[in-house]
Amino acid sequence: MTSLFFNNVFAQPVVKQDSVITRTPSFILYLGGGFSSYVANINPQPESRVRNVSRTNPTGTFRLMWHPGHRLWLGVESGYNNFFSYELKSNNETGKVSLHAVPLMVVWSMPVIKRISIFAGIGSYLLTSDLKYHGNVHSKFFSLGSDLAVVYTQPVAHRFGLAAEIKWMNAFETRDNALGLQVQMVWQFIKF
Repeated sequence: MTSLFFNNVFAQPVVKQDSVITRTPSFILYLGGGFSSYVANINPQPESRVRNVSRTNPTGTFRLMWHPGHRLWLGVESGYNNFFSYELKSNNETGKVSLHAVPLMVVWSMPVIKRISIFAGIGSYLLTSDLKYHGNVHSKFFSLGSDLAVVYTQPVAHRFGLAAEIKWMNAFETRDNALGLQVQMVWQFIKF
């Protein structure tokens, strides 16, 4: 009897139906590109032979998100990022070394304030290392990793928007890190 009294006294008053925000389930495609800067150490040996180190390179993202009608969204992400490249010079001969990454992530997202969302992904990076010096050496390997992004989306049409994204990419198994800035197209291509 006492618990019934307290439940009635402390119960929330009836919420008006017009104040409840309803969200429609949908699939959203993010597609964009920009530049990233490699922020981890590059330690080639011997350093005296290294020339033209390039840490800032083009990057691209493909992300497909399921918005189920509440605040937590789920999706997958991939893309392309050239982490770094540099030239080698030895005995008047030159070569080139580069490291590329393709992320394969499961991504969660949540809006934090109007038009601003955070994205967090976990998965793997398919890393490709190329050495062109007296022939070509091409190797691929996976590195566990994550990414974290903040996205501002500006609606342009009913189902279309443009977004600006800043993203931290972290292949933590190989200690490769990059910070990227992208412009993205946001398209709500399926709405239920």
